[in-house]
Amino acid sequence: MGADLSPSSQATPESTSLKWGHDGELSPVDLQRVLERLTDPSLTQCRLESEAAAD
Repeated sequence: MGADLSPSSQATPESTSLKWGHDGELSPVDLQRVLERLTDPSLTQCRLESEAAAD
């Protein structure tokens, strides 16, 4: 059986600690959470101070 990566199996949004296995790998659930956040444009884009000052 594979790891269950459905939203119901994930830690609560308030959880901020990542779980690592004995082999040094990130847990499948936490890896999925990280990958989802990396694809969220609102979490990967920001305005630089120089851009904000130009407005």
